[in-house]
Amino acid sequence: MSAVIGRAGSWPRRWGFLLAAVGIATAATPLLAAIPHITDPDALPPSTPALVGFSFSPIAAIALGEDPLSSLQQLLHELHPDLVRLPANWREMGAQQGSLDFTGLDQLLATVSGYNRQEHAHARVVMVVGARNLSYPEVYVPDRMSADKRLPLPQLERSPDYRQYLSETFRRYAASSLLYAWQLENEPLDKVTTDTAGNPALNAGALTRELKLLRSIDRRHPAIVTSFNSSHVDLDRRAVSPLGWLYQFLPGPKPSGHPEQALQIGDVLGLDIYVVTPTTPLSEEDAAIRIDWKADALGYWSTVATNAGKELWITEMQASPWVDSPSFSTRDLLTSARAYRGNGASVVLLWGVESWLQSPGWMKAGKEAVDLLREPLGS
Repeated sequence: MSAVIGRAGSWPRRWGFLLAAVGIATAATPLLAAIPHITDPDALPPSTPALVGFSFSPIAAIALGEDPLSSLQQLLHELHPDLVRLPANWREMGAQQGSLDFTGLDQLLATVSGYNRQEHAHARVVMVVGARNLSYPEVYVPDRMSADKRLPLPQLERSPDYRQYLSETFRRYAASSLLYAWQLENEPLDKVTTDTAGNPALNAGALTRELKLLRSIDRRHPAIVTSFNSSHVDLDRRAVSPLGWLYQFLPGPKPSGHPEQALQIGDVLGLDIYVVTPTTPLSEEDAAIRIDWKADALGYWSTVATNAGKELWITEMQASPWVDSPSFSTRDLLTSARAYRGNGASVVLLWGVESWLQSPGWMKAGKEAVDLLREPLGS
């Protein structure tokens, strides 16, 4: 197997912003024999139709020249999602010291409510709360805060200002009939490219404190923690093996992401899955092979999550090409949907759907992908 670089990402990072590079396995080593092979088709959870929906980024809609509320409304009516993932953006909400403005987020939820009334539907919301949030630049801190107070995030997380943002957001929406789940931060344990100097990753202690705060307010809705995984499942197995520490000192590609740690902290492990990006050139391996690798990883992490009494979600399934890596096609989208359905993820959220509004071909393929993902395996 040739060396390939790949990892997960967020939609606006498709515009020329480099992802943190990771590797996949090159050749099997004798040490792999010591790693238990957990993925067993007979051990996977029963195949039931997943809840299917999409993430919606107002920032992405604006970048495409669209009005966010109109875009969200049209996507709801076109795709009929079970779930919509929405960001609670601290930068926008916390512009004024000591008070929070929920107007923008309330308008997004009102759009979902309006769709439900018009279509007699039951779409619900996954709310992403935290400074680490959807879309580049990944970290959203109010502009009123000086640059030296923005990072490192673990210290910022302890500040009264940040705790106010978290607690008031949790309290405001915990009783909403639209709320399905909370997501704490976005890829919080991972170092990603942002527009601010320093390491934007949070640590497990910070996430645990956020979860404790959430549980003091809302004990009913599940909490999701997201990460990406290595390009190939063999590297994931290496990371969780008793010899995982040893691979950091050996030559060759290293495991990537923090799926095991994310699973330990949250109620749900959310995996972000991308197969064609600027750092995964098709000259190395084609999209179909990478999709198969991701399907194997889903089977593996589904089994791990089930054994821990938790769920696996696909929180970002690549559903459009990156602007500077346009080779992901509608065919790849449909191949992904067929490969991932019935593979243990109880929720699948598509990423990049904002761009479908400007392409009838992508919208047509997207609707077909949604239908495929809702089908149980073997149908």
